[in-house]
Order: sequence, then C-alpha cells, then structure tokens
Amino acid sequence: MSEPSGSTDGELLFRLSRGDEPAYRLLHDRHQAPVFRMSLVLMQSTWDAEEVAATAFFELWRKRDKVRIVDGSVLPWLLATTSFAAKNSQRSRRRYQRLLHRIPHDDHVPDHAEEVAHAMDSLKISVSVRDALLQLNHREASVVILCVIQEMPLAEAAVVLGVPEGTVKSRLSRVKTRLRGALQQYSPTSEEAHA
Repeated sequence: MSEPSGSTDGELLFRLSRGDEPAYRLLHDRHQAPVFRMSLVLMQSTWDAEEVAATAFFELWRKRDKVRIVDGSVLPWLLATTSFAAKNSQRSRRRYQRLLHRIPHDDHVPDHAEEVAHAMDSLKISVSVRDALLQLNHREASVVILCVIQEMPLAEAAVVLGVPEGTVKSRLSRVKTRLRGALQQYSPTSEEAHA
C-alpha cells in the first residue's frame, strides 16, 4: 500500500499519535534536511550533527502526543527540539573533554569545516551568528532560530515553545541586546520597522 505523499503534517502527526510508523517515516523524510542543516550549524562535526538530528526525530516519536504544529508544520517544533538536543549534547561532551585531552592522539581527525560552511550558507547564517548561537542557552537559541533565522512571528514561536508570547518577546529582546553586533545583519531596516 503506497503512502499519500500529499498528506499534511497535521494528518501525519495524527496518524503518528496512533503509532503509525509510515507516518513517522514520511515526517522524517519531509523534514530531515533542514533539521540536519541546523544540527550541523550547532555542532562541531558531522557525526555530532547526525546524533542531534536523530535525537530530535526520536523526540518527535516519543512526544508525538505533545508536538505543536505551527502554520501546518512540525518543522518549527523539530528545530526548537534540535536546539535543545544540541545544547544537551554539548554539555555532555564538555564533561568528557578534559579526559579526552589527557589521552595522546596520533590519528588524523577529519575537518568538517566545508560541510558546516555549506549548511550555514544554505541557512543564511554568518559565522558570527553561529558563534552567538553556540553561546546561548537552549531557550535563547530556540527563540533566535525560530524568530530570527526562520523569521517566525512571535505568536507562532510561543506556540512551538509552549510559553506565553511575552516570554518569547522578552527572551528575544534580551538576546538581541546582548548580541547586537552578531545579529546586526538581521535588524530590520527603518522602512521595515515602520511597516
């Protein structure tokens, strides 16, 4: 039996909530590329990015009854979950980093800079914005990813994150104030600000 490729995310999520594995595969196939690109931007290697993206999709399956759809898509929820998973992964890796540095290495470690740069280009993220994202906690990074990079309205980001719109607005304001230089290219022009 072939799957209807025209199913909406809402229809697929409803089926997923009933344990429908083909619906999960369709959602994965539909959103895997943008989730992986965001993971690659937030992590330092392809391997780590793959792990974070897999974690985001595992959470989609695990929390299928709690996933929020915004503008007909589960992608915003997946991106917020990706940010959270990346921060958790970075925290875990830092715990072991000191131990790993004590072990002598002779092996060549591949450089994934080109792949990371390509992902950043496709998401239109500068190095300074990537560096700023890596400095933020997962709540702040999720707001920046949704509202600044994905250009999602505050109300929709609030739905994805499960917080009041005012909370999203205040987090975004604090982050923009703190990172004004890194996010300058995303500031609205005077014409956009008055529109």
